[in-house]
Parts: sequence; structure tokens; C-alpha cells
Amino acid sequence: MSPSNLPSEPSDDALEPNTLDDEDDWKDIEPEDFGTSFVSFGGTTKFSDLHDFLQDAKENHGVDLLGLKSRHGLETYGMIKLINYAREQVGRGLFRPDASPESFLEGDRYMKPFMDDDALLYSIDDILDVANQTAHRSANEPSNGRVSDEEVQELLRQSDQLREQVKYYRNAYQEAYLENLDLKERKGSEPKEHSTDHSRNREQPKRKDHDTHYFSSYDHSDIHETMLRDTVRTDAYRDFIYENKNLFAGKVVLDVGCGSGILSLFCARAGAAKVIAVDNSSIINKAREIVYVNGLSDTIQCLSGKIEELVLPVKQVDIIVSEWMGYCLMYEAMLDSVLWARDRYLAPDGLMVPSHASLKLSLLADDEEIADKVAYWSSVYGFDMSCMLARAHDEVEIRTVRPKAVPSRSEVILQLPLHTIGKDELTFNGVDFVLEAERDIDQLHGFVIHFDIAFAVSRDHNIQQAKVIFSTGPSGQETHWQQALALINTSGAKATSFKRGERVSGCLGLRKGDEKSRDLEVTVNWRIRTSTADSEATYQQSWWMH
Repeated sequence: MSPSNLPSEPSDDALEPNTLDDEDDWKDIEPEDFGTSFVSFGGTTKFSDLHDFLQDAKENHGVDLLGLKSRHGLETYGMIKLINYAREQVGRGLFRPDASPESFLEGDRYMKPFMDDDALLYSIDDILDVANQTAHRSANEPSNGRVSDEEVQELLRQSDQLREQVKYYRNAYQEAYLENLDLKERKGSEPKEHSTDHSRNREQPKRKDHDTHYFSSYDHSDIHETMLRDTVRTDAYRDFIYENKNLFAGKVVLDVGCGSGILSLFCARAGAAKVIAVDNSSIINKAREIVYVNGLSDTIQCLSGKIEELVLPVKQVDIIVSEWMGYCLMYEAMLDSVLWARDRYLAPDGLMVPSHASLKLSLLADDEEIADKVAYWSSVYGFDMSCMLARAHDEVEIRTVRPKAVPSRSEVILQLPLHTIGKDELTFNGVDFVLEAERDIDQLHGFVIHFDIAFAVSRDHNIQQAKVIFSTGPSGQETHWQQALALINTSGAKATSFKRGERVSGCLGLRKGDEKSRDLEVTVNWRIRTSTADSEATYQQSWWMH
């Protein structure tokens, strides 16, 4: 409770004996300034008696402060948070707001008074005393065997929840049991080895789980704000879903990597019968809160965990929606999980949203940017740090490229039809390309990688039939993906100039890291033959994304 909400000390003038010597003045002041009144959760009624307030809160607003105190074992700080949370929720028009501990106990948000000069917050000790007296009286009084209608309804609700949980865990157990049985049968069919090498029996060191850093990077709100503010991205999903509500009406939708839950919310508003939102980062807790605040808890179910390790409450889904794209399209390897979910849960005639992706490549010739980079590292506050330039040629750089720095068309390197592509096709050693210069350039500085995303209304449609398409290329509106730059190491090499119409040919390869599978290695082999060169020059270079 902030000091600003506490009564201020009286001034010295207020203590002068002759300022309030009139007895009538004292009679007027006492009831107004020193009487305690509790404002109802609805904000329309004041109570002078705490018991009357507690009864009104329970009967008229569905907030049983004494019951919640007992159920969750709340003390002073917990009661402060509960009161402020209840005032906020009831103020939004909610009757019997969700009062699970995670809804109000986490963090310090509800330590701040929701209502100025809330007398209830000054009476926490009195509430705790009433709760303790009620508990003591209930423990010592014999039961008359009567159960209220409200208690019956609560017991029925809890029974339904337990029944669903039992069904969920029974299915999960059965599936795990069958998988384990199958594994044992296969192991039993293999010949046993007899060896005196006891080193085989030693416990092997566990491989570090590099997924931990990946998922934790999505715990915080700032990255989700960045994605939500990307209107190219978010509008494309919204437009496709809202403009094709007939596809979503009455359907079961799976949102893989739901983040803040925006795509699940779109699907629910479009008429989906059920949306299962899955995320393995702690942002799932915020997604649950967002779903609840927007009144969609009956439609959207939020599940925490890796999609590969969860057992969904349904056998199959009609639609899978996901925003899985990383830098360079493939970075972070989230598409692997989406394809796993497709193969495990999507109905035979189900729809992938989005339906297609295209990886594209173009040339980079940016004299101004490269000159600026070289000049900067050559003198940083008067110190030579040009050795830092080496990293620029080892790692993929993410930034926005000016259209005038791209002297060629963007060519499609790889098409990804998401209804049919296999996980093994996401890594490749070499896809051929030919890029033609559309203007004269003094020096080739590298390659620009970006992608297009398409949304088709049918799994039988190709990318040309898609209803919504957005691009992350240099010539379009900027997105949070920007573009991926693979800068060529030209140190010590003679500059290669190009005339309009001359070509660079080669192949592009993408490979996941061996130790860190979410890392990405980009390799380009390219050949250059210009009108001024006597022979064809061949080059190869690799870049990493960590």
C-alpha cells in the first residue's frame, strides 16, 4: 500500500485548542471524518458493518472473501491482492470472477490499491479475525447435514473438472503404456550383447537441453509486443481468418506456439468450436489471462508444454494455425514441431494456416552501408577495432535492406507446401539458383535471404490460388523479420564488377547445427563469369545464425 493512500498527519494549526472549541462543530465532524464505510464491490452501496459488506460481496458479486481466504490459506498480503483483484474484475462486470491463486497472487500488480482510500484494505486484520472465528465455530459446531444449493453447484463443477482430468490422464497413460510396450517388444527381438566392458553400463552424461534458452526467450512481453505490432504479419492472419469464417465455424483448431494467444483469439471470434493453444514458454500464463479477460475461456484451452510431449484432449483437429517462421525462414526450427503436430493430429482433409512458404534469394550491392561499417570499426572513439569486421563475414546479419541495394530480382529458391512437405526436406545441401544483375554494380557484397507466406482456403490449392500473401522482402513494407544478409568476405580480393544482364549462378544450402539444433548454417557456392573476365571464378562461404 503506497504512503500516498494513508491519511496525512494533522497540521499544527489543527491542534490549536481554540480552533474547535464549539461543541456543535465536533458533532458535525465526527460522523463524517471518523466513521468507517465499506464501499461494495459494485461501487453503489456503502456499509458501516464489515459483516454486511462480506455478505453482500458473496451474494451479489460472487466474491466469498472468507471462503477464498480459507481455501488458499491467504494472509495479509494475499488478502490485499485478492481485494484489489476482485474490485478490478467486478468493475469489468464479471460475477464470480476466477479466483485461482495464479490469477492474482503472482507478482505485485494487485498490491496497488484499485480504489483510492479503500477502507477494506485498512481492515484486513478484522477480516482475518472474522475468518478465523468462522473457521473455529465451524470446527466446533455439529453439522446439521444441510448443504446449500451454491455448495452443491460448486461440488458438481469440481466433479466435472475432475472427471475431465481423469479422462485426460487415462488417455495419456494408455498412450505412454502402449509406446513403452512397443519399445520393449522391439528391444526383446534384438540379440543381446555380452560384454565385459563395464564402461557401457556407466551413466552417460546428459546432453544439454538447448531448447531451454529458446523457449525462455519467449517468456517476456517485449518480443510478443514486437510481433503483434508487426501489422504485415498480424493483419495477414487476421484477414485470412475473418474473411473465411466459414472455414473455422464449428471446427477444432490447434494453435502451435500460441505466444500471447492472438491467433487463437482470432479463430475463436471466427466461430471455432474449440481452440487448443499450446506453448512451452511461460507466456502461456499470460495467454490464459488474456483468454479469460476476453470471455473466451469456454472456447480456448491453453496447454503448457512441447507439442511433441503433450497428449491433446482430442484425437484430431480440423485446422492447425501457427506463426512458426524465423529469420531466414528456417531459423529456430519451429517448423519441425508444426509438421510433427500435422502428422499426429491434423484430419486427412484438414487445413494448414498458413498453407505455403517460399524462400527467396537476391544479390546485395550496398556501397554506402559497407563503407560505413568499415569506417566505423576502423576508428571507434579513436581506437582501431577493424578485427570485429571478421564476425560480419561469419554470421548472418539481420537488418532492413534498402531496395536500391538489391541489383537483381528475388528468385524463389525453395517452395514449402505445408500440407505435404516432410521434415527431412527442411535441410538441404544445395538448391540451384541463377541471379541476373538488373543494373551495373561495382562490387558484389553478398546475398539477401527473405521469404513469402501464403494462405490458401483449400489443401488442394497451390500458392498462386492463395487468398492472402505477405512478403518480407526489401521492396515491401518492413516486418520484424527484416532481411537476412550473408556478407561476402572480400578482404584481399579484387573487386568484381557486373554489367547489367550478367549472372551469378550457384547453389544455396541450409543445415541445422549438430549440437544446437535450432541454430542454422547457411552455405552458398557461387560462380561468376563477367564479360571482362577470362575465366569463371568459383567461391564458397558459410554463415551461422546462433
